[in-house]
Amino acid sequence: MLKNYFKIAWRTIIKDKSFTAINLLGLASGLAITLMIVQYVRFELSYEDVYPKADQIVRVTTDIYNGESLISQDCETYPPMAAMLKAEIPEVSNSTRAYPFGDPAVDVEINNKQYTINKVFAVDSSFFDIFDFQLLAGTKKGIMTGLREVVLTEKLAMSYFNTTNAVGKTLNVIRNKGKTLMTVVAVVPDSPANTHLKFDMLVSYPTMFSDFGERENNWSGNNTLTYLELNKNADYDKFVTGLNSFTDRLHEKDLATDEQFIGQKIGDIHLYSKKDFETEPNNDAQSVYLLLIIAFLVIISALVNYVNLTTSKALDRAKEMGMRKVVGSTQSQIKAQVFIESILINVSAGVLAIVLIITIKDIFIETAGLPTTFSIFSDSFFWLSLVVFISVSILLSAIYPAYVLSSFKPSSVLKGSFSHSKKGTLLRKSLVVFQFGITIILMVQAYAVYNQLHFLRDSDIGINTEKTIVINAPQGEGIKDQFNSFKQNLLANSKVSSVAVSSAVPGQPEYELGTTTGINLAKVDKETNYNFYLNVVDSAYFDLMEISVIAGSNFNSNTVKGINDDETNEVIVNEEALRLWGIPTAKEAIGQELNFWDTRTLIIGVVKNYNQLSPKLPQIPMIHIYSPNNWDVASIKFNSGGAQEQLETVKAEYAKVFPGKPISYFFLDTKYDQQYKADERFQRVFGALTLFAIFIACLGLFGLATFTVVKRTKEIGIRKSIGASTSNVLLLLSKDFVKTVLFSMLIGIPISYLLVNKWLENFANHMEVSWWLFALPSVLILLLVIISISGKTITTALMNPVDSLRSE
Repeated sequence: MLKNYFKIAWRTIIKDKSFTAINLLGLASGLAITLMIVQYVRFELSYEDVYPKADQIVRVTTDIYNGESLISQDCETYPPMAAMLKAEIPEVSNSTRAYPFGDPAVDVEINNKQYTINKVFAVDSSFFDIFDFQLLAGTKKGIMTGLREVVLTEKLAMSYFNTTNAVGKTLNVIRNKGKTLMTVVAVVPDSPANTHLKFDMLVSYPTMFSDFGERENNWSGNNTLTYLELNKNADYDKFVTGLNSFTDRLHEKDLATDEQFIGQKIGDIHLYSKKDFETEPNNDAQSVYLLLIIAFLVIISALVNYVNLTTSKALDRAKEMGMRKVVGSTQSQIKAQVFIESILINVSAGVLAIVLIITIKDIFIETAGLPTTFSIFSDSFFWLSLVVFISVSILLSAIYPAYVLSSFKPSSVLKGSFSHSKKGTLLRKSLVVFQFGITIILMVQAYAVYNQLHFLRDSDIGINTEKTIVINAPQGEGIKDQFNSFKQNLLANSKVSSVAVSSAVPGQPEYELGTTTGINLAKVDKETNYNFYLNVVDSAYFDLMEISVIAGSNFNSNTVKGINDDETNEVIVNEEALRLWGIPTAKEAIGQELNFWDTRTLIIGVVKNYNQLSPKLPQIPMIHIYSPNNWDVASIKFNSGGAQEQLETVKAEYAKVFPGKPISYFFLDTKYDQQYKADERFQRVFGALTLFAIFIACLGLFGLATFTVVKRTKEIGIRKSIGASTSNVLLLLSKDFVKTVLFSMLIGIPISYLLVNKWLENFANHMEVSWWLFALPSVLILLLVIISISGKTITTALMNPVDSLRSE
């Protein structure tokens, strides 16, 4: 019996190849995109799962207040806090620190060759107990307790020493004051992609005190990542209470008086943390879950198509089912037949989905910004998801068609007097309204994402990043003194228009900027605790970046008093700093004195606000300090030449002045554009999902058109025989579809309006929501609807009335 079911089901499926192809394509497309999005979401949710104790690890962060106002949320705290928290909070069993060492990079020398290492942290020995890293070489006992010890990742060990057993090997860390010889004590696997704390090299924390001037009891700067391991069965609420009490005790000692310390589970960092100075850009939980919801809507839309297309064929199969009942088939047997057909279609769709995933997997990985090591098919969860989706799809897509096909009465069918119920017609139309309501929401949102990204890119950021190459300062004793020769050599080239030095350039991560608090106007007897961002620059910086000085003057290298002057320091600030100090105009700021680092500091200039960070973020208060010898990056502006030619010019001059030193560089416009990377990635994935949703919704409409046209074939023949024109018939057949879609727009547009405005709240600068944002997607939807239904309706409208009447 079962074999017979499958044989009949197979014949039915291959009988109408176009019907089967549409069903397979819709289901396979929906299944493929949903499975890939589920894997993407699974990856995003897996951050920190690589650590066995992840559920017990908490990062301590700092909320900074100015009076009652929260003005900053930093992910870093003070160096002494880790040990104090372990000693004073019973729920804490262990603690460790990670200090970003050598932002943004560290130069090392191995066998007389120099290399640059990008991600370096100084850590305690307890770092390896809490995060429980596997060691490829070395031992955890006593690790990182000594001076000048380093741990390398597998990749660096192989690159530098051609072995993972690099224990005992040495390297020189190059700093401005000279070289520090360090010994490799362990090698660990490369940092996994799904952790916020990626590193290439670790330095023992005691080395910070012995060689690099850090103080153990330093409460002057919150520059350290602090991690706590809670007891296995610790009550988290009690821990929070203990952390608050700890903060109160610090306030009583006049420490961190404007700050509150917050516990943050490390599993929440990647998707939920919006803290300043993160070690890498985080994703957003709202965006991730939104993509997951859309993926599920896409697969539901594909199932709706199957139901609509199957029931649209019910008219063709009515006599078959009537005859089956006449010869003794029961309703259960007919339902079983429909379920077998659904099984074959859905399993085939699953196989086709795998083929589609194999075909587009690499494109998806690149589009979604996933690591190249990301694997889909090796994950057992993928195969479990595939089985679950197919099983659910079989049930959902078979229940209603089985009910419809098994409900025909043999007497009515054989007499030709059967018809479909109004409830069935209403259900099919409702499903299409649902599909196109979702589709219009997605199209409007996708169009809004596209336009907002272009709005950010086209907005006036207050700087010119074009034709500019930035190099990181090479490390070593006396290196920066050689810079003047490098600069003069470049300026002698007619294609170079300007060279400037600074501690940071626009587009660099926030954690690479210097910060300070407590800077106030000297004449105002009121303490504030705003977070000010510092940039050490020379007199060429503002001209090179094309930053407008709107009051006062630029730094004059002949007369300016900079950071090294004992009595007076002169600074240039931006408009946002004036706003925080309550200075109404830029002119009034000139000559004002600041309480700044116990040095008499005068404002000599004000620059127009420019976007040091992404324009999606609020303006930050900037203070520019003159110190041409304390630079971290040099910017070279060209007036002509292609990018490759410009780079070769810089490399050639660099090699002359700094022989043997590795050059670390980037193009400023490319670096600045990296701030849009996450938004661009979201736009691409969201756009792809929207295209799939449109495609599947149009398939659904085609199914409804097929059903309606078949049902009304006799009516069309009669109308044409009494004089109706082809255009009259086309209007008759099309108006219901257009009405259905217009109704879906009435539902979808108000919802999309609310969603777009809610989403734009995430941006400090955003576009205005105008009527065209909804009009263009709506017009496009209507065009797609007309195209989707035109084939079947035109064919039927042009049919000979005699053939139309015979078809019944």
